[in-house]
Amino acid sequence: MTAQTLGIVADDLTGAMDSSGYFATMGFGTVVILAPSFSSDADVVVITTNSRAEAPDIARERVKGAMRSLAGRVVYKKIDSTLRGNIGVELEAAIEELGGEKTIVAPAFPAVGRTTVAGNLLVNGVPVAQTQFANDPILPVKESHIPTLLEKSTRRQVGAVTVEDIKAGPESLYRKISEMPQDIVVCDVTEQSHLTGIAQAAALAEGRWLLCGSGGLARELHLLIGKMPKTEKAKPTNLSPGPVLVVVGTRNQVAANQLLKAKEALGLPILNLETEHLSQKDISAHMVAEANHLLDQGGGLALSSTFSQYAPELKHTIPVLMAEIAAGILASQKFAGLFLSGGDIALEVCRRLGVSAIRVHGEVEPGVPAGELIGGQYQGMRVVTKAGGFGTEEALIKSISYLEKGHLS
Repeated sequence: MTAQTLGIVADDLTGAMDSSGYFATMGFGTVVILAPSFSSDADVVVITTNSRAEAPDIARERVKGAMRSLAGRVVYKKIDSTLRGNIGVELEAAIEELGGEKTIVAPAFPAVGRTTVAGNLLVNGVPVAQTQFANDPILPVKESHIPTLLEKSTRRQVGAVTVEDIKAGPESLYRKISEMPQDIVVCDVTEQSHLTGIAQAAALAEGRWLLCGSGGLARELHLLIGKMPKTEKAKPTNLSPGPVLVVVGTRNQVAANQLLKAKEALGLPILNLETEHLSQKDISAHMVAEANHLLDQGGGLALSSTFSQYAPELKHTIPVLMAEIAAGILASQKFAGLFLSGGDIALEVCRRLGVSAIRVHGEVEPGVPAGELIGGQYQGMRVVTKAGGFGTEEALIKSISYLEKGHLS
């Protein structure tokens, strides 16, 4: 197979990051692009369309544009591992741009508890529409059965293959999918090895299939590009150790537990943005002053809206305000690194800081990528991003250790 490069199109920043961290761990040059004007010749280029919560028409056009900009690369359509967002609309746009014979959909990510059984997306063994993701205040998930979801949103026929089909081997799976009448094929997956088998079968299609999934299947995409990684992994910029600014805007209980664990284990102070105080004059300056008071006691700080009362009318206001506060805190103190959790929060903070891209260096743990900022006044600053529902209870503790010291274990 001719050596090729890879392009990934994701619908939010944390998704773009968690689908690319493993490539950096393997030694592939990996860059996540935020600014449309930024270009890169890295082995793996990831574009975030920031379209998860956008209107379908907007999402469609952004995906089409991203696909065109990655022409010449093997392209992967990254979707949320809990089926949030414009899944069908964006997949349809990708199919229209790329053509191709088949589209393979496998959103499972076993390392973070996402599996697929009988076409149903499970989170730690529970159908996703019966978990906390069904109550997501912005993007509630109401359908666990992936073929049903896709047939409604793409108006295409959707088939399915079982774990037994995958276990029969790549050649058998390739033949089975090739002979299926449906345009889209959903794959059951309960182990990472099943995703390996899917990628191996796709490699036999020699570019005629579009793969679509989460960070789980993304970890197998090196099988498609026929290119060996560089012998030396990318190394973070040599920065002095120091405190970490943690910014968490997701309301996911997993993220809340990670914050509380870091508070208990590290004494990390949590400065919570209370929604009822948003009408207060100079709220941003007040929060920055309070943050500096806490920072004067030594160590880092967590800025969060996780524990505040949810106000639907503020869903666009809070990320922008948190980004403004975070920028104020960064400007008033010297930090070694930045932890961002929640796709909208991560994006707004990066925008506020003038970040053009993120060079990815690896993973703190599966699905929790680490890298450094490119562009803006904090060029080279270490950063970790995390989707709200990802990571072990110690994920934030591990991330802080990396950000303080500058090396991955």
